[in-house]
Amino acid sequence: MTTSIKRGFSREEAAEYAGVSVYKIAKAIRDNKLIARKDSEKSKDVIVFREDLDAYMDQWAVAS
Repeated sequence: MTTSIKRGFSREEAAEYAGVSVYKIAKAIRDNKLIARKDSEKSKDVIVFREDLDAYMDQWAVAS
């Protein structure tokens, strides 16, 4: 059996993956801090690729 790794996330799935609120993900997208893609201009749904989400989280400050 092969295990597939999910590459794209909805806002809700991205928030769960990152351990933050959907609001924080949506704000990061609005502020152009996190890349999100649409499949068409009229689509309201966005996809956040795992590699973009990982890069965004890599920029977070380390807690001390």
